[in-house]
Order: sequence, then C-alpha cells, then structure tokens
Amino acid sequence: MTDHFTFREETINKYDEDVYNTIMEAFDSLPLAAVVNDRYLAIHGGISPELKKLSQISKIDRFKEPPIKGLFCDLLWSDPMTDEDANEFDFNDNKERE
Repeated sequence: MTDHFTFREETINKYDEDVYNTIMEAFDSLPLAAVVNDRYLAIHGGISPELKKLSQISKIDRFKEPPIKGLFCDLLWSDPMTDEDANEFDFNDNKERE
C-alpha cells in the first residue's frame, strides 16, 4: 500500500531507503486495535465482517505483509463510504487494493 499511494517513493526521495525501512518497521510494530478503559474499541482502520471475537485480533501475525483482503487488511484499512451509503451494513471491496 505504501508503494501504491506513493509514500515509499516520497520517503526515499526526501530521505533514503534506510529511513523508509525504519518507518515500516515502526508501522509493523503498532497495534491493530486496543480496548480503551474497558469500554471503547479503537481500531486503526475498520471493523471486519470476519471479526467475531476480540481474541482473533491478538492471533494475527503483525510482522508480515498485510494481505489484500480479510481480517488483517480490514483492521488496517478503512474504506470510507458516501453519506448516502452510511446506513447500509454491507462491506464493499476497494478497487484500489486489487
């Protein structure tokens, strides 16, 4: 995703590949989600239709390339919808990730 959305290119142009790799290691170390004050679920991207139990999140191998679909991907990337679609509960594919 960082390559597709030009983050990789921009970072290497402004700094170098070592800086880019360090940033990616930091990104890979960040949690996908957290429960705050035993009350709120904070997720980096969005809730996945595959998420049935919170324990599934801790079983994800965070130190690998995220797949283009599935629970890991959904937790990382949120796909905004127009206001007209906001009341629908379907999940739409994001053509940018295909």
